[in-house]
Amino acid sequence: MQKEYNENDKTLLKLSLYCISLWLLMFMLIVLKADTTALSAGVSRHALFVLAQKNTFSIICILIMLVGGIGYIFFKDRLNNTKRLPVEIEECESINYENLSFLATYIIPLVCFPLDNERQQFVLFAVIIIVGCIFVKTNLYYTNPSLVLIGFNVYSVNCKAGGGFDKGIVIIRGELGVRDTIKYMCLSDNVYFARRL
Repeated sequence: MQKEYNENDKTLLKLSLYCISLWLLMFMLIVLKADTTALSAGVSRHALFVLAQKNTFSIICILIMLVGGIGYIFFKDRLNNTKRLPVEIEECESINYENLSFLATYIIPLVCFPLDNERQQFVLFAVIIIVGCIFVKTNLYYTNPSLVLIGFNVYSVNCKAGGGFDKGIVIIRGELGVRDTIKYMCLSDNVYFARRL
């Protein structure tokens, strides 16, 4: 079977999915920390410079959201151009409930993290990086509440014998059912990004 991606590509795709999973957190942190007082004097080059200085934290949050968005466009394009043969689903079970555990375990506690000074902000981003490394190395990056909000679902599937894979975790836009045929892209040993044919 033709190899589609090298390990660096797969790692970038996993990191993109992790950044997407942080969209809700980043949005909430921007709402909590954004300071727009510099614009009260009007919009000017100096006011925008002061605004950027006062909102470094929010700018970093926006950059993380952009990385996730660019990664999503990248791996969606890769999926459309995949060379793998389609597979037929024999059994599937929704595992979207794992997204709620991610939300309750990581996102909500991090929103409540104190952000009063630069040291606390640094610790928050350090925690986000450490959790991201763990999620990528343990292949739990598919646990992604942001993807659910934009119409994706996560399924545990068994495929018809003779296909490209026997069983695994599938991330797909919309619903997936028995006897559906999917085109897929391998993200790791048992996690696939797919679209229904």
